[in-house]
Amino acid sequence: MKKKVGRKVYNFLLFLDSSQATVLVFTELLFGTFLSIISFLMFSKIAKDILENDQFRFDSTLINFIYSLRTPLLTKIMNFISFLGNDVIVLGAFIIIILLIRKRYRHEAILFGFIFEMGFFINLFLKFLIRRPRPDIAPLLVELSYSFPSGHSMNSFVFYVAVAYFIFRFTRNKRLSTLIFFTCLLLILSIGFSRIYLGVHYPSDVLAGYIGGAWWFVTALLIEKTITFYKLFKSSRKE
Repeated sequence: MKKKVGRKVYNFLLFLDSSQATVLVFTELLFGTFLSIISFLMFSKIAKDILENDQFRFDSTLINFIYSLRTPLLTKIMNFISFLGNDVIVLGAFIIIILLIRKRYRHEAILFGFIFEMGFFINLFLKFLIRRPRPDIAPLLVELSYSFPSGHSMNSFVFYVAVAYFIFRFTRNKRLSTLIFFTCLLLILSIGFSRIYLGVHYPSDVLAGYIGGAWWFVTALLIEKTITFYKLFKSSRKE
């Protein structure tokens, strides 16, 4: 038994040392696993506090400050930014998937669709599971679904980060990818802020949406890398 285990460990180590691609994928797996666990624990902690206390420590303070910034012009801007975190990303995801299929990037089209669609359904499941009511302090919009975690924040994080990731994956252009990443990050933060400003989410809803989006995005890539790693390992055994 010990000899078999030792032989498997030895073969696995030989496999890891077989190519740079193998080492890179294994490193990505380890790093991705770490990020997935950390983000899951952070989300769980916030969800636990919400279930126990209903109010997060900084919710009231931030809401009062953000509401004090309200003006008619800023309200119009926030409504537009909020729109970028819902209808626009659904349409954008559909267009991107179609373009990837037409360019014969079927693997990437499936991965992008899987990341976005599953992120959307995970958010709905979490809302139904936790069932936190919307804020009732001077809302500027009427939303009928539950509040936690913010769907706009989580879905926009998943969508815009995925866009930045795939652009880097296709181009390998660091300057372009960095510019797009920070543009997407600004959009994500603005969308979250708009949802608090409009009175339809607590700050903790938005924070949890970001963390939940990060967890799912990393986990989805981790699944892809695990499949890739398994295929490499299976191929090396045949050889």
